Amino acid sequence: MSQAAIKVDQVPATILSEFARFDTFTKVLLDACVLIDTQGKILKANQMLAQLMGQTTRQLLKVENIDQILSCSVDGAKLGFKELCEYDSTIRIDEVSGQITGQKGTRNLILGVYPFIDTATATKLGVFVLIRDVTAETLLQDQYKSKAIQSITDPLTTLFTRAYFEEFLNGQVTRMESLPPSEGYPVSLVMCDIDFFKKINDGFGHQAGDYVLKIVARIMKQTFRKTDVCCRYGGEEFLVILPAANFENAGIAANKLRQAIETEVIMYEDRRIPLTMSCGVAALQIGKETYMETMARADLALYECKHNGRNLVSLHDGTKIIITPRE
Repeated sequence: MSQAAIKVDQVPATILSEFARFDTFTKVLLDACVLIDTQGKILKANQMLAQLMGQTTRQLLKVENIDQILSCSVDGAKLGFKELCEYDSTIRIDEVSGQITGQKGTRNLILGVYPFIDTATATKLGVFVLIRDVTAETLLQDQYKSKAIQSITDPLTTLFTRAYFEEFLNGQVTRMESLPPSEGYPVSLVMCDIDFFKKINDGFGHQAGDYVLKIVARIMKQTFRKTDVCCRYGGEEFLVILPAANFENAGIAANKLRQAIETEVIMYEDRRIPLTMSCGVAALQIGKETYMETMARADLALYECKHNGRNLVSLHDGTKIIITPRE
């Protein structure tokens, strides 16, 4: 936003005036907090920030811009003062990696960002940032998370297990049943099966079969969203839960998986293993059927693929099965 209506040397005074009503409150915060202008200069900092940075508040106020003492990133992308000042509304940013100048190791941070905008001129003045250091909690959670993940994941493919699939799906149904219809969301299932998997085991060996299962699992993780739950249901059969995905979108996602599997070049001991997959799709019908009945419809759709040449995606809408033509 333009600062034409406010001179540069007036910005600190203006933002401090806007911030004045929060000043007393920040002194009792248990989190570190900092007020910076659009040039990254620290205008206000509480004692918790000073402790985190290993400096006094006076030293912090002399810093030209906050990037000199704190380097942040999210998934490898820089998150400096310029990026923070781009936000026009309040936002919370999780899983932030922070490196404090002069200190060893990386901090795990959660940031709360509140932009300051002069309402009279619509001028961006700066941003107020809450900084919570969750490094210790993250390390502890990671230890428990690792053990928990091992208990619910298939050791060969690292996809979720059948038991977790049923637990998660049951939870989705329970949640949907507790919500009013206006607040509900669609949940779809995709049942997948590797075509002629027995021929792979017989022709290339069981180790090659395990290798193929791992590749399929990797492609599934790449194809579906992070919010989707991919499971190895048994043998060469897989199931995917797609929360907030309607019947049609689930079919599109299943077809993307089918195409990705078909085009993957799989080499094992200098021999190429041809691979295709068939998928059956069904959406939960809350209040009309159990999730087991939904799974049975997805299975019927998959069965239809097997009887129509394989390497297909079929959708069961509750009354009929629709075979999606190959593109």
